[in-house]
Amino acid sequence: MRMIGVRYTGMLSISLIGTAEILASFAVKSVPGLFVTQGVLLGLGFGLSFIVTSSTPAQYFSKKRGLANGVVFAGGGFGGAVLSLVLDPLIRNAGPAWAFRVLGLAALATGLPAAWFLKERTTARRGGFVEWRLFKNLSFVFIFLAGAIGTFPLFVPPFFLPLFANAIGLSSTTGAGLLAGFNFASAIGRIFSGILCDKIGPLNSLFLSLSLAAISMLAVWPVSTTLAPLAIFSVVNGMANGGFFSTMPTVVGNCFGSARVTVAMGMIVTSWSGGYLLGAPIAGYLLDAYGGKEAGFQAYRPAMFYAGSLALGAAGFVELVRFRSNRNIFARI
Repeated sequence: MRMIGVRYTGMLSISLIGTAEILASFAVKSVPGLFVTQGVLLGLGFGLSFIVTSSTPAQYFSKKRGLANGVVFAGGGFGGAVLSLVLDPLIRNAGPAWAFRVLGLAALATGLPAAWFLKERTTARRGGFVEWRLFKNLSFVFIFLAGAIGTFPLFVPPFFLPLFANAIGLSSTTGAGLLAGFNFASAIGRIFSGILCDKIGPLNSLFLSLSLAAISMLAVWPVSTTLAPLAIFSVVNGMANGGFFSTMPTVVGNCFGSARVTVAMGMIVTSWSGGYLLGAPIAGYLLDAYGGKEAGFQAYRPAMFYAGSLALGAAGFVELVRFRSNRNIFARI
């Protein structure tokens, strides 16, 4: 973004995403090919896209910064909900290769025009990729740790919902519907959390999102042995999940300023790499260790408690930042 600007960074990210999907269509039977396309290229595209969308709104909004971030990130939730519904029939009717091609072409057709209209309002601060002196600020360290820990549990429910639905006797179509509901609730949660940021403060909103995620995974998911409670869990956890992603840029922007948000957000998002890479696989390892999919829904509970406990720990770090700023529990922080 410093070198070529937000517009061309956005266009590069979309180009990588679209190219990765199209190339993956020619590697559907090659695991190394999928690692390169769906792993490396798509990961680079998503990383660039996330930084562009998370740092740009902060340059244009101050009073309604939370709502602006919420609306922007809601796009990802609505897109995920639509994809959850259309990918299953698309794969069944057209095959995996054409499903990848459709995704790639759709990304290019919608993303490139949108990226072209992006424009900076504030010039990014010059300096290195990492601003090491930020680590002398305890508030930044706690937010950094909250993000690093909080991303481990956030990807467990969307990965495991279809499998868990099957474990309690629900069909694959129902599992896809639950995942679509999760993503749709995530979009609503992103907007609602954005509004809460402006009403009660971004740190309070981030704490509520992580706490709600923890409670839903520790108290609701383990007893969701029928469709109704599992649907409630999907909605509640989806809203909390979306709230985390839309609130974090507002927290960073408010705590460290609009001119600094690009480098600070980049550093914090880099701390999410461990959760992105290992969060769901650790849950999968726990599932296998306790009997695997064949052992029934009880085998999923250790993974649930692992995810919920980490979300609770992340919420604790956010609360430490909040009390460093203001010890009044009713303060708008």
